[in-house]
Amino acid sequence: MVVPDPPVLVSLKRITPSIYEASLACLAKAVWVAVGDARVLPQNPAAILGITFHAVVAAAHKGKLSVAGANDRSAARALFDRTAQELHLRAHRLVRSKFPSADRLPFYNRHRERAAITATPIAASRSPLASSAADVTRLGRAPVKTEARLSSKDGYLVGRADHIDARSSIVVDYKTGNAAGGNACAVSNSEARQLRLYAYLAAENGTDIRTGAVVRSGGQRCEIGISPAEAEAEADSAKKQLGRLNAAVAEGASFQDLASPSPKNCSFCPCLPFCGRFWAEATPEWTAGCGLHVEGSVAEVESGRTYGIPLTTLLLSTRSGTAGARCVSIEQIPTEWLDMDCSGPPHVGDTVRVVHGRQLGTDTGVAVIRVDKALTSVWRLRQSSAEAPRAVAPRDA
Repeated sequence: MVVPDPPVLVSLKRITPSIYEASLACLAKAVWVAVGDARVLPQNPAAILGITFHAVVAAAHKGKLSVAGANDRSAARALFDRTAQELHLRAHRLVRSKFPSADRLPFYNRHRERAAITATPIAASRSPLASSAADVTRLGRAPVKTEARLSSKDGYLVGRADHIDARSSIVVDYKTGNAAGGNACAVSNSEARQLRLYAYLAAENGTDIRTGAVVRSGGQRCEIGISPAEAEAEADSAKKQLGRLNAAVAEGASFQDLASPSPKNCSFCPCLPFCGRFWAEATPEWTAGCGLHVEGSVAEVESGRTYGIPLTTLLLSTRSGTAGARCVSIEQIPTEWLDMDCSGPPHVGDTVRVVHGRQLGTDTGVAVIRVDKALTSVWRLRQSSAEAPRAVAPRDA
């Protein structure tokens, strides 16, 4: 696959919690979240299952998941299967090559059952109508909102909270990934920022929020108090970040100008294939923080078959990345992975980037790296980088 162009900067009319969080670490990553074309990169399988989990829980909150009782998980499982299949059909070709069907994504059954366990009691407690006339009269608005798009009065901040319950003055955010720091029973700093922004948006739309809750797919629930002052301060911070991004656009900055590579900032960052600053600054000491990634010139290409599967091994003369060895052998890459965009596999002399490899050891001075089925991708750099990336309109929240 050929390395895609990074997005160019465009002025943003508004900022979302996701763009805000990315901007605190790296303004370039925030640009990607705002205007990047997600279709050009293979999705993390965990992200596909996370979206599916949220869809099932949202359906339960909206009264669209019909269940016979709190122990009837069949409807939730069926919706999970349908949603995952739809997302899989739209996934990048590399993802579909690695995992020919949705149910073969890593930990599919675990995510499916966790979605069913979380959503079924919610569905059993809900009527088909999200709110009663009495609640609307008393509160002056619908008491619950699920994934409703909310905008600040000035239009600069928008977002979709997973669930807002005005009756309890609480905003709930569901999480399927691992808790930051490994403590599933605590709200992380980034999670707290997100909850405060949702509380601010709710207040801007007439709902007073005093509590933020994170509900993890493993069943843990943790809460924080949110004062109006805290919510407003977080919103002010987000709007300042929007101003920073737009100021950079006005000054003619490029994507690479805004990159802030570091082991922490680059951990699982989707921009690695095309972030020139990462490849210019990464060192072997970064491996523990952000993984094994290597750029090099192809010295040898070896093709073969194992159990009838065509495999390719690339010997690289290393130029940059986190590998640390002067020569790297990328072993037994399924050949199909190398031609997902019909550009053809790498040849001797090509420069390639391999992200998210697994180092096995060193053999006669050559670092041996194997691919990780879920995360590894192999990219070939264009011979000339003179092509200018086209501007892309920002995605709406």
